[in-house]
Amino acid sequence: EQHVSDIAGPSTKSTSAPMTMKEIIAALEAHCKELDEKKLQFERMIEALKHEDAAEEADPIVGNVDAGNDAAGDNVDDDAEDE
Repeated sequence: EQHVSDIAGPSTKSTSAPMTMKEIIAALEAHCKELDEKKLQFERMIEALKHEDAAEEADPIVGNVDAGNDAAGDNVDDDAEDE
């Protein structure tokens, strides 16, 4: 049988002392920087997906192996599910 203190290591933060205004500002700035980095990652991912989508529209055979079986523009597999 394990106790919580055996599983979780000691905390480096003191819960009894409130954060100073400088500490709060520093923490918020650090969090804001992390969010900016995540936002850049999302923007890069969006641009890559847009680029990939544009490439598929320019050459639909690359993105759709079954394009020859899809003469009406509908996915044949989707039609079977609707019935």
